[in-house]
Amino acid sequence: MLLSMTRRDETQVVGARTSQWAHHLPRPRLLDELLAGAQRLRLLCAPAGYGKTALINECVRQSRPERCVWLDLEGHALTLAQFCQRLATGLQVDARDPLTLLTWLERSEDAWWLVLDDYPAQSCPELDQWLDRLLRSQGQVQLWVSCRQRPSWKLARLLLEGQLLELGAGQLAFDREEFERVVEWRVPAAEPAAREKLWRQTHGWCAGTFLLLNGAGRHERAGELWMRDYLGGELLARVDADERKLLLGIAHLPRVSTTLCQQLWPDIDAGSVFRRLLQSQSFFEPLDSDAHWYRLLPAVAQALLGELNAAGVSQVRLSACRLLCNDGFVDEAIELALSIGYVDVAACYMERLTLDWLLIERNLFTWLDWRARLPLRLLECTPNLIYMNARALLSSWRLDEAQACIARLARISPQPKASVNVRILANWQALEGTLQGLLGNAEGAFEHCESALQHLELRDWQSSFLCYSTLARVSMAAGNTEQAERLLQSCLALARHQGCLASEVLINADRIRQLILGGEWLEAEMLVKECLLLITRLSGRHSLLLGRLQLLQGELYLLRGDLDASEEALGMALDHGTESGDPYTLHALIGLSEVQACRGDFEQAQAHLSAATRAMQCAKIKENCYQAIILYQNLRLLARQGAWTRLLPMALAARACVQGDKPQLPPLHAPSLRQRIELMVALGEQGAGQTEAARKRLETLLADCERRRFGSLTREVQAALARANAESGVVSAGAEVPLAPFNLLANPRQEPVSTPRPGLDLTPREVCVLELVAQGLSNQEISNQLFISLNTVKAHTVHINHKLGVKRRTQAVMRAKAMGVLA
Repeated sequence: MLLSMTRRDETQVVGARTSQWAHHLPRPRLLDELLAGAQRLRLLCAPAGYGKTALINECVRQSRPERCVWLDLEGHALTLAQFCQRLATGLQVDARDPLTLLTWLERSEDAWWLVLDDYPAQSCPELDQWLDRLLRSQGQVQLWVSCRQRPSWKLARLLLEGQLLELGAGQLAFDREEFERVVEWRVPAAEPAAREKLWRQTHGWCAGTFLLLNGAGRHERAGELWMRDYLGGELLARVDADERKLLLGIAHLPRVSTTLCQQLWPDIDAGSVFRRLLQSQSFFEPLDSDAHWYRLLPAVAQALLGELNAAGVSQVRLSACRLLCNDGFVDEAIELALSIGYVDVAACYMERLTLDWLLIERNLFTWLDWRARLPLRLLECTPNLIYMNARALLSSWRLDEAQACIARLARISPQPKASVNVRILANWQALEGTLQGLLGNAEGAFEHCESALQHLELRDWQSSFLCYSTLARVSMAAGNTEQAERLLQSCLALARHQGCLASEVLINADRIRQLILGGEWLEAEMLVKECLLLITRLSGRHSLLLGRLQLLQGELYLLRGDLDASEEALGMALDHGTESGDPYTLHALIGLSEVQACRGDFEQAQAHLSAATRAMQCAKIKENCYQAIILYQNLRLLARQGAWTRLLPMALAARACVQGDKPQLPPLHAPSLRQRIELMVALGEQGAGQTEAARKRLETLLADCERRRFGSLTREVQAALARANAESGVVSAGAEVPLAPFNLLANPRQEPVSTPRPGLDLTPREVCVLELVAQGLSNQEISNQLFISLNTVKAHTVHINHKLGVKRRTQAVMRAKAMGVLA
């Protein structure tokens, strides 16, 4: 197809091509970049469906060049003579031979745009040489090229001369904001989970996004079927038999490399075939900075799954299991083995994983998922597997299962060597001591953990780490603050000596918890920031670690009365915790309930508590790990509503529940729970008119909190006691206790503290986002730097623009600088 124009008033000819793109989305960020410079070559190189043609068409429409020729090459190779014939027809000149045509372009007084749409992958060498000469000539020619494989031109020299602007699939894909606009346009009622799934499938691939949105209910055929049809014509029809064989096999693998392909398909020189596929832009994404490992775009892989028979799938996956495991990708090898029913192979590979692996990314969730898919005989066939299962279950608060698992480790047959028996026993004691601590048995925790520490070897440092951590948390819950600090420092030193950043961050989370408990909020905030920086040194997506830190950040914001920032951080903590299978989602939901209660939305606050109960029950978590904490938050909701007659009997029942028939610790993740429930009892007594009883209870509680160095809670008890004394006519010693806005015991007259801004009500987090926008960071870069989701960044930018009365990022920065918000 040939489209040309020779005068400005004929630009509508090319503009008519947009009728072929019913779903074209205006993309100003790319248009601005393409039209900003005057490079001789603009190269758009990406697989099918990235909007290359539509984008060039839009550039032509907006720029309205005086002279333009558009050649639709449709990926078909042309000889130099054929190409020159078509170009001359478009230029409307008589010159037909290549040299004459090149001379004519060099001498033309007009500035020409030559658009080569879908330039072929297997192009004629003579044509490539001719175009190279054209790009080096003095003619007033700008070449716009869309293609699926980089042409064999001297691109490096053009780049050095500043004459090349190249956009690949990464730049041409929808960013998250554009993706959300498409979803809002096509399926506005799509749930957040469905949007996130679609984003992870397509990573912004334009055609894939539209096709998968055209699911059942909009058309007779589901989106997946449309996708298969599309790839059949745009991908599979353009590859040879060997390339097709490779693509269909790779679709069933989590990652591939040139070497892996050669090992899996030695009969077809698969390494060379794979390199050809990479060069031809066949929807591969690099998985590392070295571009050694790749995977197919998930949406493409999913669409190709049905093309290979079951026997072929099993053969490819089984072979890949061994090779990936040998290359260090043990978890992916396990997943492949499970996918084809080779549970024995999966269990054998699980034996190779370490505790370091269990603590990072979302691997706790992954291990528990494997546990649900494997028979018990394989899960606990070796001491190491039993140990790993016990650690995963303890970390997930599934204490009944953990207890049974630890008991099986104790029953392992004696080993021939005494040293081996001592080692197994020491590791068993580390697990048993932790279990006893989580069950509230301080004596049992100390007995087993201290004994284990005397016999554990250096290679079992993770068990030593577990013992120190357990003893520190038990000491914290028992009120032995100084001892807890010493143990936490020992734990921290051990993690650092072993170079395990994940363990260092986890123990720092306990240190932050202790700082918050002691009322040292500034130090806690500094340590949170330090840990977030540590995580940036780890590769991968560390959902569990980020969830713990965002939870603590949200609690600190809440303590300072910043409800918006707290809700944002707690929401991210909930997302990360859910993704990683971390039971600390309980505290995220409790925090979100408190935020809504502070706003007076008690219905939503109660909904968060219901969600917390459901989440804990679905995760099979032992009731003593969460019930009293949810009950305590219910008491806070009643207190905020002044429902004292309901609160008091419930508080007394909660008090009896946490005390139990015999002395026991509160949950280790809520060390001040018993004292906080005692405060609720006192408030209930005061609200019910039992002021003297409340005053005596508060005096006793105050002494207890001061002894335990629970600084934050001490201030609340002091405030409650001051009120009780005032009601009883007792003069209180000392000044009024300052409390943060929205604190349950704060003076209702207090207003939230905020940083004043000239004429604005931007939140501190919005100002932070705006500062990064001013530095030129993209939404994705801001998301990475602040550890917040792209959706959150987008919401912030919308709020910023609204508050500043602007529509664009650049306008927001200019307005903020004019008003003194930014320097």
